[in-house]
Amino acid sequence: MKRGFIAIFLLIFYLMGSVQGAEGPGGPSGSTGGGSSGGSAGASTTTSSGGKKIVKLELEDLIGNMEKWKQSDPEKFDYLKKLLYIPFVPPKDYSTPTALIWYPNSTEKAEITRNEKLDIYAWVKNENPIEVRSDVYLYLEAKGPGDENFTRVGSQRVILANEYVGSSNSTTRDWSGLTPFVDSREVGNATFRIWFNDMHSTYLTDTMYDKPYRQGDFFNILELSLVNSPPLVVGESIKVEPARARYNDPIRYSAGFVDTDGDMVNVTLHVLDDQGGILRNLTQEVKSGTNVTFSATEYGLFGEADAGRNFSYRFSYDDGLDGNATAVYPGPILLPSPKIFVSDPHVEAADENRYWWQSYRFSLRVKNPEVDNLRIDLYTSTPSHPKRYQATREINASEEAQVVIFDLQPFDVSDADESFSYYFKYSATDQNSREEMGGTSDGKINPKIVRYPIYSMVTIGNLLVVLLAALAGGIVIERRLYR
Repeated sequence: MKRGFIAIFLLIFYLMGSVQGAEGPGGPSGSTGGGSSGGSAGASTTTSSGGKKIVKLELEDLIGNMEKWKQSDPEKFDYLKKLLYIPFVPPKDYSTPTALIWYPNSTEKAEITRNEKLDIYAWVKNENPIEVRSDVYLYLEAKGPGDENFTRVGSQRVILANEYVGSSNSTTRDWSGLTPFVDSREVGNATFRIWFNDMHSTYLTDTMYDKPYRQGDFFNILELSLVNSPPLVVGESIKVEPARARYNDPIRYSAGFVDTDGDMVNVTLHVLDDQGGILRNLTQEVKSGTNVTFSATEYGLFGEADAGRNFSYRFSYDDGLDGNATAVYPGPILLPSPKIFVSDPHVEAADENRYWWQSYRFSLRVKNPEVDNLRIDLYTSTPSHPKRYQATREINASEEAQVVIFDLQPFDVSDADESFSYYFKYSATDQNSREEMGGTSDGKINPKIVRYPIYSMVTIGNLLVVLLAALAGGIVIERRLYR
């Protein structure tokens, strides 16, 4: 149709370029006007003969004039096109091509997901003789859930007049790997149709037939169901590391998510304060089957003022259609900022025998630059007396390190032949974010129970006292009873 219009258009303008004109007998000088004149190639040619002038336009001139008219007077140019337009009338025995959607395995693939790649075909049959066939131009159009209108998906397909196969006079064109609903935010009915033009008329397969057509995997309109499976969280992958840390340590939250449809997963980390309120919300988009990681340092989640506080967190996640949330998990526990620096816990018995009745010296080296009235408590532990409080010392702030000393008798006879441990508990946080430090003894307490040997003067004196007391008691009783 387009080629016919161009040919007629050029022919009309070529004929209009042939102009005949007469000057009358003779001329200004009485000549008959005989002779001819010509121009260079590409220009118009004028020939005079018998008083007549014939002007012929070259093709380049015609094209140039048309372009000039189109720019200088577009309204008249459009009007000229209407005058020259001759609509194509197909032959009386011409029949419209049959076009259907071919969707192989349609029963098994009636449900689709947003990321599923679709292979849809146009099946076209043209029973017209080849000499009256025309080219067929096709588009696949789709309408998703919630859409009011069809939109074209994929690119145009073309079937030439000689591209029909065999006695069936049919052929196919494909649209492969389509994901027309990848951005859909609804589930439901997904509809496809074919738009085509046979250079005579335009057709839509959902309206050109008297009734819906379906035979096997062939349809005039293809209706599928767009479905969605919500993403899932891999429970054991949820963690915060380290669970106990300083506020400026490299703390990381992580979790893994899987979407069976292959959708991208939007993951939001909700950081909760020690009252359960939301401190920050952070979101990332990750591929199904991968872990998401949030770095506290990267997002500046915690500052020095948060030291000593306990936080918690949870994740919420969705694929744009369906979502869910995890339970609340504890962590991180932010350790307090250190106020003191402690070292060298030590214990030493009064002598190497390590008897239970002896004095022991416990000591701890403390650097306390800012805390006045720092309280340090000493505790000992034996099987007979676990976590037994012994004594307290207090020190004030000092730029110099101080050695805190406890000299005391911490044990009794029940502790003999036992190992012991000890620890210092203080009222400020140390460099390890702890509030206590201790150690264990190198050996057991001496098993000796009696404090003095049998031959000692103390023992002899005690025996003499007992004997003298018994003798005196006997004398008193004898005198009173036998007087």
